Amino acid sequence: MFPIEVEDLTKVYGTRAVVDRVTFCVPQGHVFGLLGPNGSGKTTIIKLLTGLIRPSGGRVRVMGNDLARRPLQAKAALGHVYSGMAFYPHLSALENLTFFGRLYRLKHSVLRQRLAETLHFVGLWDERKKRVGAYSQGMRQRLGIARAILHEPRVLLFDEATSGIDVQGVNAIRELVYHLRTLDKTILIASHQLGEIELLSDSIGLLKAGRLVSVGTPEGIKASLRGILRKYVVRVPRPLDDFGVAVANHWFVKDSNIVIAGEDIGSALVERFGAQAVQTVDATLEEVFLWMLGDAQPHRETTPSRGSR
Repeated sequence: MFPIEVEDLTKVYGTRAVVDRVTFCVPQGHVFGLLGPNGSGKTTIIKLLTGLIRPSGGRVRVMGNDLARRPLQAKAALGHVYSGMAFYPHLSALENLTFFGRLYRLKHSVLRQRLAETLHFVGLWDERKKRVGAYSQGMRQRLGIARAILHEPRVLLFDEATSGIDVQGVNAIRELVYHLRTLDKTILIASHQLGEIELLSDSIGLLKAGRLVSVGTPEGIKASLRGILRKYVVRVPRPLDDFGVAVANHWFVKDSNIVIAGEDIGSALVERFGAQAVQTVDATLEEVFLWMLGDAQPHRETTPSRGSR
């Protein structure tokens, strides 16, 4: 049994499948990153996993409980963290969590203990009596994590949980995710930010137009395209448009031209520019993902690849 099991999950609106036969499993204590551009179906998958919307086809199991047949048991095993989590702004953090704890039907003695444990865990114990309306966005998101783990779920879902938060707040949330992983929680993180996914995830699923086009470790996904995706550095200190051979894409960085191709063009580049000017290098994880998405042009501000753990 896997804590998260998704089989042929499909969601159709009208004639368009926004989630199209998606299948994956997440092992116990594992962090799975669901990566894709805006509109690729990430949030829809999260909504299907939480039962907020019903699938058009397929199956979801959480801790062995079929979401369609045993919804209460499946949902009880879940904690959900999303962008801009809602709280009562005129109430304190302690009052907000108390309200949600009662919704979870936690006994009074258990709730008191969990309030202290979760607020200490997210670093908000000293701010527990402060109105949430006076919290920063980062503090509200940390409170959102406290709310998600209040009932001690085995599975946690993060949906663009660091969106709109400053660097310091993002780092604080990342540290909490690392800590939750050590507590043997099973975590799914949906994001369009490659740097966030790569830093946190044991394995990654790449979504394109509602379909999973690749699943594996970062290094495994990169290795799957070795021999197919080629990357070259051509050390010519000016931007070039003509390389004497067809290329998928190219850009100029400092004193070199970076070239991406779908075939081996190394000999042609050497013949034109000389062996000293041409170097074959490994593509980054970002370049691999963009290639799979049909866009070989990289973004300039992505966190460098650290590989798999």
